[in-house]
Amino acid sequence: MKATIITIGDEILIGQIVDTNSAWMAQELNKIGVHVHEIISISDEREHILSAFAKAESQSDLVLITGGLGPTKDDITKTTICEYLNDELVLNQEVLEHVTRLFAKYVKDPMVDMNKAQAMVPSRAEIIKNDFGTAPGMWLENNKVIFVSMPGVPFEMKEIMSSGVLPRIMAVPDLPFIHHRTILTAGQGESTIATRIEEWESNLPLDIKLAYLPSLGTVRLRLSTTGKDKNAIEKAVDDQIVRLYQLIEDIIVGESNEESLVNQISRLFKE
Repeated sequence: MKATIITIGDEILIGQIVDTNSAWMAQELNKIGVHVHEIISISDEREHILSAFAKAESQSDLVLITGGLGPTKDDITKTTICEYLNDELVLNQEVLEHVTRLFAKYVKDPMVDMNKAQAMVPSRAEIIKNDFGTAPGMWLENNKVIFVSMPGVPFEMKEIMSSGVLPRIMAVPDLPFIHHRTILTAGQGESTIATRIEEWESNLPLDIKLAYLPSLGTVRLRLSTTGKDKNAIEKAVDDQIVRLYQLIEDIIVGESNEESLVNQISRLFKE
């Protein structure tokens, strides 16, 4: 399964906020065997959104959308989804009751029509409950492609993804496994390492990919593969890691997808 992640909002494009949603979603999708094909951030403009939807639908099985679901006029994601899918907005009584309860419990000001509009959703949408906000998640399908629209507020998006989106995706039959191992090196640059392991890299199986991830003072070497047999793909990568150690063991300082050299040194001091 291939996915496209679309984050909507001018505030992202002008650098007012940092798009942390995409990174989190990509990590969670990777864990369950979904390949993220593309991540894009776009403006709150109708034509831009329609164009992004069309491109995503042409290349992906799953389109995850965040942002543009607020109650104000600049939030146009719902109406644009309806236009793209030839749908219409209808009042969802369950969502309206949820919004009413939230206002009664947490907000002193009375609800206005703008707030009630949060309960207007595409008629074809399956609603995913948002326990932490007024904008629901929405699951729609078009030409066998899944569109999921969620709020841009990170903690709301994460709750909707965790409780209502990821479990449903995991139920899709025959999702492949994705396996990574990351070696942390220090003391030599990317080109020097590449020269030392050139022959090994050239002979890697076609389904195992090597990525160089350089940063100040360190280079991470990440091996990745996918497949239906979890044990087989893990063994294939493990065998290649053994050969890699034999070539550059003098500069390997550990294994981690996230831990830095500074953290490694700190851990050693504590031990």
